[in-house]
Amino acid sequence: MRIGEIIETSTVGFWAESEALHALPPLGSLVEVSTPENGTLVGVVAFGQTTGIDEGRRAVRRGDADTFDGAIYDRHPELLRILRTTFRVVTIGYRDARGTIRHHLPPLPPPLHYSVSRCDEPTTRAFSTDPRYFPLLLASEGEVAPEQLLAAHIRTVTADRGGDEGWRAAAGRQIARLLKRDYDRLLTVLEAIDPGHDRQPTTPLNRVGVANHTNGTNGADNRTSRDDGIGGLHGSNGTHHSSDAPPQPLRPIRPGNGYRGTDALDDVPFDDDEDDVPF
Repeated sequence: MRIGEIIETSTVGFWAESEALHALPPLGSLVEVSTPENGTLVGVVAFGQTTGIDEGRRAVRRGDADTFDGAIYDRHPELLRILRTTFRVVTIGYRDARGTIRHHLPPLPPPLHYSVSRCDEPTTRAFSTDPRYFPLLLASEGEVAPEQLLAAHIRTVTADRGGDEGWRAAAGRQIARLLKRDYDRLLTVLEAIDPGHDRQPTTPLNRVGVANHTNGTNGADNRTSRDDGIGGLHGSNGTHHSSDAPPQPLRPIRPGNGYRGTDALDDVPFDDDEDDVPF
């Protein structure tokens, strides 16, 4: 279904104007553009706004005590002609003419005035199964911080995949690998994709499945992680020890068998990196 039209285009992304005023696709959602040269281009919604068509003029107050919210547009129908809603998209890959999914920038940007559509569930599943495009989002520059953009993308795709918590957990472990040398950025993303606090309290690392995994079990011999004093300490042999002792200091561990746990996706790559992981 068409949701907008490209009004500015470049190699790394494009701007589109929405079909209707205030009708924006969700932040982080996947959209697509069918092109004759590159097949179907896929991108992530990175920003949205509603402004006047004349960018040099700011909007002014139109309401009063008796006329406000939606009634303003009923009283001033001309607003539908002088305002517009636009959104920016970061290009993260494309499906070529042979149907092969490519997780890198296409050779050419999409043409001006081409239609933009939301990706349906099959396309979303096919493109997001292998999250090797995450570095493109982490390197993006724009109005929204890349950590928040990536987190919004994970939340939206999880919902578009039918509430696929396994994919969300696997995405969290992939982020842990990408940001293993930048703990502050890592924690920002993991806290933002936290599914909620209705479960037993744990750290964001454990809530997204980025606990110490060895052969599909929690815990590992001679390894230490901490739960910030909330949920106790994870000891060896996959057991969870209730502890009244003060929390142990956070120290690096080696991934050993990688981040694969019992809930990891078989089709998501997780490299066994020999470098220390900062949790």
